[in-house]
Amino acid sequence: MTRTGHHIQFILDGRLMSPNMQGDGPIKADTSLLNYLRHIGHSSVKEGCGEGDCGACTVVIAELSDGVLHYKAINSCLVLLPMVHACQVITAESLSSEKEGKIHLHPVQQAMVDHHGSQCGYCTPGIVMSLFALWKDHPAVTTEILKHRLAGNLCRCTGYQPIIEAFMALNDIPRKDHFTDSTDKIINGLNAIKEKSSDIIIQSAGIEYYKPGSLKAALQLRSEHPDATIIGGATDVSVAVNKRKQNLKRVLDISALEELKIIEKDETLICLGSGISMEELGKAIKDEFTALHDIIMLFGSHQIRNLATPAGNIASASPIGDLLPVLMAYGCEVVLQNIEGKRTMPLEDFVSGYHETKLEKDELISAICLPLTRTDKLIRSYKISKRKDVDISSVSAAFSLYLKEDSVIDEIKLFYGGMAATVVKATEAEDFLKGKEWTEENALKASGIIRSELKPISDARSGAKGRSIMAANLLIRFWEDSI
Repeated sequence: MTRTGHHIQFILDGRLMSPNMQGDGPIKADTSLLNYLRHIGHSSVKEGCGEGDCGACTVVIAELSDGVLHYKAINSCLVLLPMVHACQVITAESLSSEKEGKIHLHPVQQAMVDHHGSQCGYCTPGIVMSLFALWKDHPAVTTEILKHRLAGNLCRCTGYQPIIEAFMALNDIPRKDHFTDSTDKIINGLNAIKEKSSDIIIQSAGIEYYKPGSLKAALQLRSEHPDATIIGGATDVSVAVNKRKQNLKRVLDISALEELKIIEKDETLICLGSGISMEELGKAIKDEFTALHDIIMLFGSHQIRNLATPAGNIASASPIGDLLPVLMAYGCEVVLQNIEGKRTMPLEDFVSGYHETKLEKDELISAICLPLTRTDKLIRSYKISKRKDVDISSVSAAFSLYLKEDSVIDEIKLFYGGMAATVVKATEAEDFLKGKEWTEENALKASGIIRSELKPISDARSGAKGRSIMAANLLIRFWEDSI
């Protein structure tokens, strides 16, 4: 039986929170978690950029799955408040504990104090929360892992070395804190919230917010409200709200649908639910789809990867979307679903134009499927940007190559992002290379064809000439990587 509620609940500081979003009050359905937390006095959570780049707003949420709490750092500026329904929210204010009238800092906080990890202090709470999530999530951390996790926390005082030293000093400390002691209480509390209502409907200051508890309910709502803004991770939508002041009229929030987080695999295919996060996607395909994994690890920051979904990246149909070229190189197919059933379409066909797809008004992307490629097929992905982490590409590329035993090219595909309104294929260069030996000479000739074949755009990230040179040189890089 479907249970419908009209407000959300979550746990913060050990307390059950039920923010009132009905009517015309200051808290609405499109209020960010960041703004709500500051509204109730959690001043450690700060807005630096409003788009997930700086990490000053980082908090940790604990989600209940299979009876276990999973902790993850997120950008609270990118999370709409209803998205944390049935979650535990943890801020820097929540980390310390009191015993016998004395405040005890959390081990992560104490390490930052002991190693002088804070300078001006503006970024410190966000950094502490990223470290806390890592401390809860990882039993043993290398410096490389730590630096990668901190890519989404910018410190303009450049005080990273003492921060790194602070956390590395924690490696030998047992992962036990007051959150460990209250685990059963939190699990029981979150289960109780889930049992109260499966579907959430909020009418808030001109906004209709739907948060269904099942895929069936979501597809029905999609059919009834084809104009609704769909959010899975909300990392794009929230930027539009924060920066471009986009007004959300009707929202379909599918972020909590467990049916969209299922991973299925057989001998020929792996299908990944469209609602898994980028971080979860990276873990699921790490061993068999290394080129995809490499790009995912350059996708935003750890906080963004914990929110963003592959379906969102695909549905945006952005020519600079990180996933599109490499997914096309792997022969990805998208599964589209409405209340009548499913249909499957190659990703190359699904993207129809600049930010345009063949998704019908009553459909959702329910999964993406990747064929388990031949082990003798070489696939590589590349991203050129001004910064390695948390940056938009100037040019991206993904190439797939299958050679016969005599090094003659049997199949080659060359995909480029950032060159035009959509991802493009260098078909003339492909045709030139097919049937030829995979040599440096032929790769150089093909790179020249690419420079004349592709007609790149010019924008703030690069001029057309620069993009042309980068695209050609990436093919040479591919040849070097293949030998």
